[in-house]
Amino acid sequence: MITRQEVSPMMVAGRYELRQALARGGIGELWEGVDVRLRRPVAVKRIRGDRLTEDAVRRFNREARVMASFRHPGVAAVHDFGSDDFGLFLVMDLVEGWTVTDVLDAHDQVPVPWAALIGAQVCAVLSAAHERSLIHRDLKPSNLMVCRDATVVVLDFGMATVLDSSEQSLITGTMDRPGTDVYMAPEQITWGRVGAATDLYAVGCVLYEMLTGRRVFEAADPALEVRGHLEREPVRPAVLEPSVPAEVDEVVMSLLAKEPERRPRRAEDVVRRLLPYARALPPLPGVVDRGLRPVHLYARAVARISW
Repeated sequence: MITRQEVSPMMVAGRYELRQALARGGIGELWEGVDVRLRRPVAVKRIRGDRLTEDAVRRFNREARVMASFRHPGVAAVHDFGSDDFGLFLVMDLVEGWTVTDVLDAHDQVPVPWAALIGAQVCAVLSAAHERSLIHRDLKPSNLMVCRDATVVVLDFGMATVLDSSEQSLITGTMDRPGTDVYMAPEQITWGRVGAATDLYAVGCVLYEMLTGRRVFEAADPALEVRGHLEREPVRPAVLEPSVPAEVDEVVMSLLAKEPERRPRRAEDVVRRLLPYARALPPLPGVVDRGLRPVHLYARAVARISW
């Protein structure tokens, strides 16, 4: 789990009381806070005024607009956006749980049913995003939150791009290959090209890591790891972990195809292939609470819908 640092309370925009720092970066911070008017927990992302470049302001404004326009149970909802004496701020749902990185740190590997369930939920979010021509571009274990009710939330759409948008070339042109190299598709590494297949390659990387406990081309030298994505074929997950079923192994390998056209066409197709293996979930101690919750009852009802 993220280690939270106790701090003195601060207020943002006279409404959001900051309680605990969740993460800090070079120009920004993520805080756990409380909306004192509505008395509900929130997450507040802040960008320091003294670190604001024209590009940083543009990206932060864009992240707020993108997230506010994309409503989905697997994405944190945006509640507010603005500026104060400190700089810019973005107020979102507080998503509590463990990132997939945290889960791997605690358990080394993720059992096949859990990997299939997590992967299917991520692809369900991507299916909705891709339908809106929204490409995440930075999917990785630290951006996927497993909540205590076993639902998954996809975090950090700050690197996202909208295909066929007049804003895309401007944003991409001012950024140095957005994303995280060791989870990037070959076309993203080489040319900066992105599409639905780019996100699906990253899903393949995450599934591989959950199933085997190691990254696809894991190496001490990051340059060698990136070269693997460009030049080498991965060792099949089932070779490293014999408990991986043949169909799950095949799904992962198809997602990791070097050429985008050889990967699954749609995220929805991956959901359908993974769901049969997301059953008989074994315990995941310290991560997911056992027992039926209201969200599960709702999901059961929604599952009855067919058109």
